[in-house]
Amino acid sequence: MYAHALPRFRVALLVQSVHQVICFFIYFPLIFVRSTTAIVTLASLGIAFDLLARYTVGIATVVTKRREKKRQIDEEVNGTTCKEEEESPSDSDSDGDKVIKEEAQCQFDKHRGDTMSTSMPALNIEHFLERTAAFVVIVLGEMVLSIMYHATGSQIGFKRIYGNAICGLMIAFNLCWLYFDAECSRKFLHAIRRHWFSGLTFTTLHFPLCASLILVSAAMSQMTQHSDDVSSALRWYFGGGLGCAMLCLAALGLTHRGLDPSGMTRLSRSIQLGFRLIAGVVMTCLPLAKHLESLHLMGICAGVTSFLVIEETYGKICRGEPIAKL
Repeated sequence: MYAHALPRFRVALLVQSVHQVICFFIYFPLIFVRSTTAIVTLASLGIAFDLLARYTVGIATVVTKRREKKRQIDEEVNGTTCKEEEESPSDSDSDGDKVIKEEAQCQFDKHRGDTMSTSMPALNIEHFLERTAAFVVIVLGEMVLSIMYHATGSQIGFKRIYGNAICGLMIAFNLCWLYFDAECSRKFLHAIRRHWFSGLTFTTLHFPLCASLILVSAAMSQMTQHSDDVSSALRWYFGGGLGCAMLCLAALGLTHRGLDPSGMTRLSRSIQLGFRLIAGVVMTCLPLAKHLESLHLMGICAGVTSFLVIEETYGKICRGEPIAKL
């Protein structure tokens, strides 16, 4: 309906509709499929098609605009753009005003940079970022809910289950801090405003980020409630999920463009992002240490994330600026 009513955005809206319809037909059979292999295949196919279509449309849009710009430049060089209006005589003041208006309109069309077939609906960046951040907060809230437990008489006090819950709460808080300071810079250009590719990558990275955090919250619930019986799969869910989330946070920081002058802060942006990458690798490899209990595993991850919060907070302080002002 919108494609019919808005001819300027018709192509973009039709392409978006076709993309959504194809994804629907890929994901819809998942309601009836019971085979694990079929579920994984269809889900992977849908995700791959979604990502490929998004980047393909972006590349096609850029190529189309470049061709349009090149065509306009060629027309200007050959003297075909607005040539007749510039050379036409004006017999009266009204004709002269008409020529001036036509020249102005022609120049506007030439420098506008878009055409009827390539225009796309605008995006309210602030509103979009608020919705994205709110969704991440909801996912982190699942981590907080997963560590809740009903303490019995024997569990009151500083017991193992209490330690697991405290470590889980610290991890959720630290991840929330790191997400909202993902740029690792005092001044920066957001990924969505920087370039279409960085903006699309920023949006795409939220899928593995949220998926890994949900996996971590599911593992934390079992590790907190049944700390004495933690299987190898749960350890990999927890460690691998946290490692993937940390790598996604590092990648999110890379999509932004830092605007701080070199040597302005105590730690450069590359060093801060490098610590995130190292932390992600360490967390991913933690399940290999099979002798670690659930409390030790969650405690190490809580310590690593706390170190990142302190390190990045210190790193953003300007050189020569006191850490604490009395």
